[in-house]
Amino acid sequence: MTPDDTNQTFLRRYVDDYCKALDENYKQDTIRSLEHNLQRDPECTYSAEQLVKIMQGKAKLDKFRYYEGKKYIKVVREEYDEREDRWRDTTVHAFIGIAKDILGNVYKPASWKAPATKHVRYSFCNKQDLLFLTDPRCVGWAGGYLYLR
Repeated sequence: MTPDDTNQTFLRRYVDDYCKALDENYKQDTIRSLEHNLQRDPECTYSAEQLVKIMQGKAKLDKFRYYEGKKYIKVVREEYDEREDRWRDTTVHAFIGIAKDILGNVYKPASWKAPATKHVRYSFCNKQDLLFLTDPRCVGWAGGYLYLR
C-alpha cells in the first residue's frame, strides 16, 4: 500500500464521519424545530408524532452520503420520497478533493457536477478543520459554513 492509498483510506473515513456529523446536525435541528412548534402550539399532533418517531429511531430524516469520482468525492443530501417509497438525492452539499494535489480540500458546490474551486473552504489535512468538519455542532446541514465570511 502506497502513502497515497493510505491517505485516501483515511480521507474516506473522515468523509464518513463528516456525513455522520451532518446527519446528527440535521437531526438536532429538526428536533429543535419540532419542539419550537410544540411550544407555540401544544395541540400540534404532527410535531409530537415526529418527535416520537425521532426518539424511537423510526423517522426517515434526510441523510448525507457520498459518491466517489475520479477527482472529487461528492457529498449529497438524500430525502425519503414517501410516494415512491425510496431515498433520492436532492442536493449536493460539498465536494472533497481526492486527487493528489487537492487531497482533502473541501469546496462549496457550483453545480450538481462541479465544485466552486476558486476558494478552498476547509481541508481534511488540517487538524483544526478536521475537528470542525466532524463535529455536528460546527457543521450545518444547510451548508452555511461553506460560504466565505
